[in-house]
Amino acid sequence: MNNKIYCSTGTIVGRANGFNYKLFTENHKNIEADGFELMMVHAYYPVLSSLIGEIERSGAKVEVVHAEKDIGGLLTEKDTDIIKKAFSDFEVNCRVAETLGAEKMVFHLWSAPHSDKYFEKNLSYLPYLLEIAKKHGVELLIENVPCITSDPLTHLLQIEEKYPDVRFIFDTRFGAFHEQTDKFLESKWIECGKIAHMHFSDYIGPAHDFSSLRPIPHLGCGLVGFDKIMPIIAEKYHGTITLESPEINENASGIDKINADLLYIRNNTRK
Repeated sequence: MNNKIYCSTGTIVGRANGFNYKLFTENHKNIEADGFELMMVHAYYPVLSSLIGEIERSGAKVEVVHAEKDIGGLLTEKDTDIIKKAFSDFEVNCRVAETLGAEKMVFHLWSAPHSDKYFEKNLSYLPYLLEIAKKHGVELLIENVPCITSDPLTHLLQIEEKYPDVRFIFDTRFGAFHEQTDKFLESKWIECGKIAHMHFSDYIGPAHDFSSLRPIPHLGCGLVGFDKIMPIIAEKYHGTITLESPEINENASGIDKINADLLYIRNNTRK
């Protein structure tokens, strides 16, 4: 399959460099990707106009927006004002995607601090989130985020039962965390298009250890087993893949390592 290979802005922009998005806009032409996934964070809300303007002027192709990860966590709260904020923030994220021409929105339906402890409550809000995303011309994709009371595959099956048109993201690191990689790859979802996007990064283990989710190693430096995964993806998957393994510093000097990961993906997930 001729899968498109994207790179997350989070591979070079993060807390360690003050979420300096100019490191992306000024260096994206050196990154050998078919497009980019914009990682939305709290720090961007006060500077959204500048962020969008910089991206548009740079010519970077943002194909996917990763919604701010904390929105799912806000939806678990009891305070109605906090829940309203979650919807408001989500709409801002969708507006950013629409403005930049991104058609896919990565979303953590559950997230810290409660993870999936209140999954049913979060699931009850999904129709409203889908409506907001549709209004902005964005497809909302649910990711297999780590769980503390159940597991991602169980929850995605619950979502499929209630909302059969909703599509998902498979993240290799989270798959390894829950030891569910084989189940995802063996499922009909890969070849039927239910998995509409993928995130590639490695995981050092052991399974179910939240303290091991970071640091995130480069591909082939952990337990994911990409040599086993990639032939299956090349054979069965037709979609998009984003590299998430980071190389964050003050001057974007790790792009060679990022490009090596992108080349590894490109050479092994396309037929």
